[in-house]
Amino acid sequence: MHPRHAPPNTAPPRRLLAGLATIALAATANAADPNRPADTNVFPARRDVAAMLVGYFEQMCRPKPLTVRTGKDLADHRRALRQKLLTCAGLWPLPKRPPLDAHESKPLDHEWCTVRRVAYQLLPAVYSTGLLFMPKHLPERPAPAVLCPHGHWPDGNAHPEVQKRCLVLAKMGYVVFSSTQNHYEDPAVGVSHQTLMIWNNLRAMDYLQSLPAVDAKRIGCTACSGGGLQAQMLVAVDDRVRAATIVGMTCDYREIVFAGAAHCPCNHFPNIMRYTDEPEISTLGLPTPVQYLTMNDWTRNFRRDSFPAIRRLYEANGAKGRTDCRYWPTGHSYDKPKRQRMVWWMEKWLRGKDHAEPPAEPETKTFPVPTLRDLQAEAPGNKGFGHISRLYAEWFGYKPPTIASRTDWQAYRRTMRAALRELLGRPLPPPSPSARRVGTFRRDGLIVERLLCPSDAGILVPTLLCRPAAAKGKLPAVILCDGRGKDALLNDKGPGSATALARAGRLVVLPDVRFHGELSLRAMAGLTSKLLTFKAASPIGEGSPGGFDGAWQRNAMLWGRPVPGMAASDLRAVVGCLAARKDVRMDGLTLVGRGTPAIAALLAAALDDRVAAVEIDLGSRCFQRRNLPLVPFVLQHGDVLQWAALLADRRVSLAGVPKQAGDPRWLQGVFRAVGNAKGLRLAGN
Repeated sequence: MHPRHAPPNTAPPRRLLAGLATIALAATANAADPNRPADTNVFPARRDVAAMLVGYFEQMCRPKPLTVRTGKDLADHRRALRQKLLTCAGLWPLPKRPPLDAHESKPLDHEWCTVRRVAYQLLPAVYSTGLLFMPKHLPERPAPAVLCPHGHWPDGNAHPEVQKRCLVLAKMGYVVFSSTQNHYEDPAVGVSHQTLMIWNNLRAMDYLQSLPAVDAKRIGCTACSGGGLQAQMLVAVDDRVRAATIVGMTCDYREIVFAGAAHCPCNHFPNIMRYTDEPEISTLGLPTPVQYLTMNDWTRNFRRDSFPAIRRLYEANGAKGRTDCRYWPTGHSYDKPKRQRMVWWMEKWLRGKDHAEPPAEPETKTFPVPTLRDLQAEAPGNKGFGHISRLYAEWFGYKPPTIASRTDWQAYRRTMRAALRELLGRPLPPPSPSARRVGTFRRDGLIVERLLCPSDAGILVPTLLCRPAAAKGKLPAVILCDGRGKDALLNDKGPGSATALARAGRLVVLPDVRFHGELSLRAMAGLTSKLLTFKAASPIGEGSPGGFDGAWQRNAMLWGRPVPGMAASDLRAVVGCLAARKDVRMDGLTLVGRGTPAIAALLAAALDDRVAAVEIDLGSRCFQRRNLPLVPFVLQHGDVLQWAALLADRRVSLAGVPKQAGDPRWLQGVFRAVGNAKGLRLAGN
């Protein structure tokens, strides 16, 4: 069976369970004696945790199979998937198109065409630019056109290789527009790099169609690398593209997603891997003819792994011959042989000329890079890409509702819980709901247990559980979740510490949720290449250990499982393990969150009625300040005060809420409406 069709294995390997159990005992001993020097147990512990995290990474990156559908089944699936893609990109429903308000620079003269920089309006007061190559000789009027996003080329569309593509097409009588690859994102309001790139190219298509010289029904698109991604996305969502050549891009996401470093962030847009993978995205324009030009980069395996299913899909739907795939043993480039193959494809589908061989490319004189790079088209009303965030906040931002009664609050909670589940994504089922005890020791009148609590798929949450040695019967429980990790908490002294709470008769639970303590991503440093079972066609290696968190936030966004959602799942798994014990009083369960996991604790409690009370210190973090881990689209629903409102029937202590999160009097009003005004304590705001 091909690995892309194999069912996911959510259980951790036996070797890993055994290894973690051994390591847990060693770590417990070290926790009991913090002065104990490092020994040979440290490295195996790191390796086994790394194996667990890498195993989870591989499960989340498993390719989605492309199913060959026909007829109504295909039409319905294509329509639904296109809408999901646009939703993930923050473009559903599509924004209202403002006037293009195009502004052109003075022309540069080339022997084959004139070249102008054009600024055009994307959204109100937001402009992008591109280069217009207008042929001096048009054998057809109106003429076919080709959109050429430039991608990640040094100097953009001023790069000589990009110029050659555009100039040769212009010599052949195509009107060419090379749109600029812009990067801007603000995931909290729903803006990713793909929001801007897809919309930029939709508006570039509008611009081409507005030109009297262009035949609006004969527009193609071609680009390489990051531009190839733009071409892929455009053909997926815009039926106006009549032929596409995608160069050096389409491949399974797992070819460009890495456990130890991040590829270009424009590849990572929210939630799309919940639904599909890149090869299927590239077919959403069917029956639009699509050509794939691949090479010795991340597309190296495309012809073997993905293209056969794409070809079968086209053939099953009466579009035989409308796909083409060619591989070259070159590096990542859009060089002359590939450009010639692209021209052959455009000639075939935009002009109906089926040449036996790709036309030879003429010698091409390009402009000096500074000449094109410095060519400017002024747009006086442009407020810049940052204005997109203001527009999205105005269009889609949350408005705290008036909650006047418990009934109002119950309806609000239902709506917000559904939104929160969508924001955080669905965890994969654990192999077993039961915690595994892997060690017990006594310390200063306390019994400390070491547990492994099964969470999302094969993730095991290392957890310490402390209780008085002389205690009998059921004890009220408190879960302390702190970014410093469980071992540091166990060694704290003084009032409010884990040991003080345990001596006072509480059952104290200290979990290391993702990605803190033992589950720190730094455990993978130097090991990812050794542990991955899938070998990427073009690996990029590891970045610095400090960059792992950023890479996983990117990957988590793509998977539709943001990091706070993973940590919240881990906390809820710990709550479930406590509920199965006979020595816990669940009616008094308190969840305490401090540091970076505090938001995960708040969100976990908002979804879990088994938590009776929460004490959250956000440390001046909120989503509006953009200093919490990425949760795409979160500010379309609420900030920390709105999520805390889901707990209005419980005891809540909330500290460290910055003023940017909103007016705390709104939250106080919600607690009053529920009849629980004394249940809320606000401190340190």
